[in-house]
Amino acid sequence: MNRLERLYAINEHIRRNRGRPVSSTQLAREFEVSRRTIERDLAALRSSGVPLYVDHGRNGGQHTLDRAGAVIVTLSTPEVVSLVIALASAGRDMPFSDAGSAAVKRLLDSLGEQTRFEVDALRRRIRTNNGAPLDQARVKAHVRRTVEDAVRRQVVVNLAYTDANGLVTNRAVEALGFYRGDDRWFLIGWCHLRNAGRIFRLDRISSARLTRRPVVARDLDETLGWVPHDVRAP
Repeated sequence: MNRLERLYAINEHIRRNRGRPVSSTQLAREFEVSRRTIERDLAALRSSGVPLYVDHGRNGGQHTLDRAGAVIVTLSTPEVVSLVIALASAGRDMPFSDAGSAAVKRLLDSLGEQTRFEVDALRRRIRTNNGAPLDQARVKAHVRRTVEDAVRRQVVVNLAYTDANGLVTNRAVEALGFYRGDDRWFLIGWCHLRNAGRIFRLDRISSARLTRRPVVARDLDETLGWVPHDVRAP
């Protein structure tokens, strides 16, 4: 269980006790971590807005003011951005799109200053059109995650890429951002092999390996070049 999962589980454990206090010792035993770790987790939950309070005394412990049925989760920067991208990619004709837009706005407004800065920085690395249906071509999960990390960290990624003619080449690519075309997602990158901006279909990348080399500061839209649709940041 990673820390994010544990934070959620701790909050749920306290809520399920229906007002009965839960001690740090109990939580440490339940989640098989030290009491000091639990205290840090509880402090993180409080700082993120979870309504916890301490009942001091021999039989005291943690309580929550959260009403039954409410769920409060501490989201990471990539998790927040994934929700924003999903809504933007679905298009304006998606059922409940207005409610989704309102929910995302409330989520963004609730973020702490540092998290909001990180989310805004990562959102600026994304481009999408107005929601044409996506093709069902399979992208390898480990490739996608590696490319995501490259864009997030702004480093060069080494790719094995198959072009439209079936030719496989190995390329060092500065991972600048993503573009959603009519039916699939692309990596926007500066290709060292071609010494030019290129877009790479994610489903044509057979392998990807991160490097520690930082990308050169480049204009994302100039690197993307002309595409047959208006694009925008989500």
